[in-house]
Amino acid sequence: PSEKELAELYHVSRNTLRKALKHLEDIGLIERKHGSGTWIRNKHFQSSLTHLDSFTEIALNEGKKPTSQLLKFELQAASEEIANGLQLQNGDPVHYAKRLRFIDNIAVQLEETWLSATRFPDLTISHMRKSKFSYIENDCGVKIDGCYESIMPTKPSPELAHLLLVSPNDPIIKMYTQAIDDNHQPIDYSILYTNTFEFQVKYYIPRHRN
Repeated sequence: PSEKELAELYHVSRNTLRKALKHLEDIGLIERKHGSGTWIRNKHFQSSLTHLDSFTEIALNEGKKPTSQLLKFELQAASEEIANGLQLQNGDPVHYAKRLRFIDNIAVQLEETWLSATRFPDLTISHMRKSKFSYIENDCGVKIDGCYESIMPTKPSPELAHLLLVSPNDPIIKMYTQAIDDNHQPIDYSILYTNTFEFQVKYYIPRHRN
């Protein structure tokens, strides 16, 4: 993005922005190119998947450090969308967590996730600051069999652009996911917003043969 776009995005003067960008350039985190804007150096994280891994597992498998910032954790009444995703009744109690996910201290993904409060009554803030899949499998003894995913491009809201450090005009990926157990019952329902400039995953999908 250009200096003008960055200044408007973060509501600072261009003079203040230039000083901040100069410092980031001096320590090697960004690169500024005349006519094309400001870019983060060596920013891309890439991984290949042949089976379902959690965000934490994906990062650790590549030798990277995953962390999460829990922005919100609360008990909600399931909306129609969430109830359908978890096969519950409208208004049933659900845990809601909103997490900003980092790889090597770079924000790459915002996750909104819902789990049944009846099925997972002991879920805490501490669990959601770590690996959700680890809590489900190791603490609760629930086997995660797989995950349904629906993927589409979108443009970020002002809040998302701020959190993921992108321009409101940059495309990001929006993904709906529904993890299921070995009885084909929903475990969680999530919406993920991913900055594809920072986080890219390649999938290998085997062909089913009779």
